[in-house]
Amino acid sequence: MLGWREFLRHVYRQEMPDLAEANQLGANEALPDFYWDGDTDMACLSDVVDGVRQRGYSHHIERLMILANFGLIYGVEPAQLNRWFHAGYVDAFHWVTTPNVVEMGLYGAGVFATKPYASSANYVDKMSDYCSGCPYYKTKTTGDGACPFNALYWDFLDRNEDTLRSNHRMGLMYSHVDNKDDEELAEIRERAEEIRKMAEAGEL
Repeated sequence: MLGWREFLRHVYRQEMPDLAEANQLGANEALPDFYWDGDTDMACLSDVVDGVRQRGYSHHIERLMILANFGLIYGVEPAQLNRWFHAGYVDAFHWVTTPNVVEMGLYGAGVFATKPYASSANYVDKMSDYCSGCPYYKTKTTGDGACPFNALYWDFLDRNEDTLRSNHRMGLMYSHVDNKDDEELAEIRERAEEIRKMAEAGEL
């Protein structure tokens, strides 16, 4: 029976060099600066990035569902986040980070991931205690103080609908999208754009 790293090694050998630059969702946002310095008011990202800076390591859930998940719903170009993981982790080898980050984390290639691992603040709250001490409100999607994960999550589903709606594992997610009217979706798109501008200005 293959272990996870042995499986990833096979994927790397089979799919390179295309895997390193794969970007099936057409994500083109720059990696926010707070991935390098941890300077963000989001408690989860600030703490996890600080841990990577101190130890060159973080738990699998922190890697996939905080660092990669935020990059996914924000729309970061996969190769940029892959370079960051490669630079930041003591256990990073290109053949390990590339399948994990580009494919599993950012759903960049479609070679083995059957769905994107996207989530809102609700998942972060269930898996950690970050939200209780965060200045952003985990239950708000739009408006002042709304958690960035929420608007970005719905915006991610909205802007990638043509690609993802037919995925049988995404049916429940899109049933919730269908419950949102045009006005609410417009507010979500506006909040997502505001979040990106705040990130670019170092004010998130």
